[in-house]
Amino acid sequence: MVASTELTWQKGYNAVTVDAICERAGVKKGSFYYFFESKADLAIAAMAYTWETRSRPEMDAVFSASKPPLKRLKDYFEMIYQHQIEERDKSGGCLLGCPYFSLGMESSGLDPRVWHASQRYLKRKHRYLEATVWEAQAEGLIDVPSAEEAAQGIYSLLEGALARARVHNHPEPLQELYGQVLQLLGAARPVEAEQSE
Repeated sequence: MVASTELTWQKGYNAVTVDAICERAGVKKGSFYYFFESKADLAIAAMAYTWETRSRPEMDAVFSASKPPLKRLKDYFEMIYQHQIEERDKSGGCLLGCPYFSLGMESSGLDPRVWHASQRYLKRKHRYLEATVWEAQAEGLIDVPSAEEAAQGIYSLLEGALARARVHNHPEPLQELYGQVLQLLGAARPVEAEQSE
C-alpha cells in the first residue's frame, strides 16, 4: 500500500506501472496479482488505507470540536503546508499536491472506479470544512449568505492553491491560504485574534 501511494503521488497514476510498484515494494509480480486484479484495484485499496491510517486521524485531530472554528481552519492550512514541505523533501524536491485530487484528475474519463473512489474521499474531507463553516456562521464569526457555498469556495481555493504550488513547485500559494479564507468568509475577527487562541 505504501509503495503504491508514494509512487502514484510522486509520478502520477497513469505513469506508474505494476512493475514499478512491485520493485518499490520488493515483491514479485505474481504476488501482486495474488492480492489485486489490477492497478486500479490497488489504487482503490491504497486510498482506503491512506484515509484510515493517515487522513482521517489527522482530520479528526485538526477539526476537533474542542477548538474554535476558525482555529480549526488555520490549523488545517498549516498542516497542509507542512505536509507538502515534508513530501517535497522525501520525493526529491517536488511539491505533490493532494493525492486524492491528483488521482481524481488523472482517472477522470479513463478509470471510473478510481475516479469514484477519489471523489468519495474528497467529499469526506469537504464535510469537515462544511461543518466548521456552519459552526462559525452560527457563532457569528463569519458573514456569508450560505455556509454550504462558502465551504465550497474554501475547497476550490484550497485545491487551486495546491495545483498552483505543484505547477510552480513553490509553497507560496499555500502560505497565503488562511488570510484569503478569512476574507472569503468575511470573518469578524482578524488573523491575529485566532493566532492567540
